[in-house]
Amino acid sequence: MLFVSPKEKMFFAEHLSLLIRGGVPLAEALKVLRGEISSRSFKKALSDILERVLEGETLARGLGRHPKIFDKFFQNIVRVGEKSGTLEENLKYLSTCIRSQHNLQRKIKGALIYPILIITLAVIIVSLITFFVLPKIIGLLQSLEVELPLATRILIGSGTFLKQYWLWLLGGLFLLFFIFKVFQRLKFIRFYWHKLILSFPLFGKINRNLSLARFSRTFYTLFRSGMPILEALEVCADALPNEVYKTQLNSVRSEVERGEKISEVLKRFPKTFPLVFSQMILVGERSGALEGSLLYLAEFYEGEVDTAVKNLSGLLEPVLLIFVGLLVAFIALAIITPIYKLIGSLQGLR
Repeated sequence: MLFVSPKEKMFFAEHLSLLIRGGVPLAEALKVLRGEISSRSFKKALSDILERVLEGETLARGLGRHPKIFDKFFQNIVRVGEKSGTLEENLKYLSTCIRSQHNLQRKIKGALIYPILIITLAVIIVSLITFFVLPKIIGLLQSLEVELPLATRILIGSGTFLKQYWLWLLGGLFLLFFIFKVFQRLKFIRFYWHKLILSFPLFGKINRNLSLARFSRTFYTLFRSGMPILEALEVCADALPNEVYKTQLNSVRSEVERGEKISEVLKRFPKTFPLVFSQMILVGERSGALEGSLLYLAEFYEGEVDTAVKNLSGLLEPVLLIFVGLLVAFIALAIITPIYKLIGSLQGLR
């Protein structure tokens, strides 16, 4: 599978910028970077791009032949830089943008590692008890001449059910996941799914702030590179993964094309673009400092996402620990209680 990490793209953009700024011809710079990159797929793509550049093709067109590595955002920043003669500056902005987005995604993934470990631990505990412990003690518990507590009956019933139907349950989960993936490819389904995610109390806010941060950072980079506003809005819509924001940004572009201001159109979507967001855009439009407003918004919402992720991680850790503790306590209680009752009844006979 073709995959190039954000770190490799950052390395490529930043070092290509430095080499061009140092006066190294583009073809020579590509040759140098090709020798420094370890990824085989990336190296192969750079060899093809280098060959195209030597034949007289622009760098942007060469990058466009490898869309799985260089998305439209990357291609457009380079294209504008080549046209305006500011390729080295545009590559530097591009490197900064990729780094910001990568750091944000890394923080989100890092916050999810602990919850995933706890959930995995809970699944392992339940599996070990279901397939190794319960089979050895079910017969003993059922043979006891005492009434089994509710917890014990639930444990025995659950263990028996899981042991008999675990393959069907696993197959059902895989089937549901497959159906979900297939339906997600349908644009209208994906739109309503993303809209539902935005309505969630905590995750919705994180998703909304993440989309606003990405839009601001992308728009800032494109605007700073000299791309026309209408084209920049189109690229921003393509760059955002959330279908709700894609649709609304396409509407914004259409209205701006008719002569309206960006801030005025954004005000029509208060649930996805807060009032403070549209007001900052308005300030930038009025003062002629839209670039500064976008940079401020990008940094502000990136900080909001960072804070929200830390809070989420701090909230989930004790909740999941309590959950695992209660699970272990329930299992221990279900096993020990009938044995304790039996011992008590035997001592009463004496």
